[in-house]
Amino acid sequence: MRLALGLGMLLLVAAPAAAVTLYDPGTAPLASDPNVGVALGTHLLDSDPNHPSVAGAGGGGISASGTPLDGYRTYIYDRNAQADLTDGVANRGDTDFAMMIWDMGQDYDSIRLYTHQDHYGGGAITDMFVAQDVMEYSVWGSADGDHFVLLSDVVGIDLTGGGAGLPTYTFNGTEPSVVYRGGSAEFASLNAYTREYVFGQAYRYYGIRTSQVSLTIPGGGTDADPELDGVGAFNIGTRPPGTPGVPEPSLLGLLAAGAIALALRRR
Repeated sequence: MRLALGLGMLLLVAAPAAAVTLYDPGTAPLASDPNVGVALGTHLLDSDPNHPSVAGAGGGGISASGTPLDGYRTYIYDRNAQADLTDGVANRGDTDFAMMIWDMGQDYDSIRLYTHQDHYGGGAITDMFVAQDVMEYSVWGSADGDHFVLLSDVVGIDLTGGGAGLPTYTFNGTEPSVVYRGGSAEFASLNAYTREYVFGQAYRYYGIRTSQVSLTIPGGGTDADPELDGVGAFNIGTRPPGTPGVPEPSLLGLLAAGAIALALRRR
């Protein structure tokens, strides 16, 4: 009994703390890097005329270019997202459904968003419009491609949170594990503020639509037209220790593991 209680306490001590976003000034590694590589998803087009705001249903600049990582963009105008962002549920059959959807081919618990910036070319961010524009994305997950749950939303901005010209953000739901301010190794600042997320559940389909900050931030404006170059996915268990965004074992965790092993050996 004492051993069981002791092990239980050690496991509690070793439990990981909530992840805090790492803001990396550099670029995300190449998607093709075998150590940190990602599988690019297929951007799905929706031909339903009742949902014209869904990417691919029509409108200037809306295309299937979100499948390859090629420096081109797909986007939607998403001005009516408030209700879904509030209740955290979005279904394809809803009247106000609007979402860009990527089929990752299998279940993945982590994704990388390759953003496409049309109002930012790198350097210091000193105004709220640009600060929200690089974070105009909420992330949704689905098992079937029709019923989505909100995984992460951007709800606040500290314009100088990381220092002059380096905004930081407040999130509802899962924080990004890492935000690469410099974008991607492939396209640099064109993909500025590329980010990775590690979720507690795996999904085959990932949806992207506008974030709270792009709807409501004073001085930001209702920009609310998220643009993406592509979406990549990976499973966190396939990443080697030391990869940005992969938690390192904590000292307490290592001590707890050692104590458990010693207790079992003595028993």
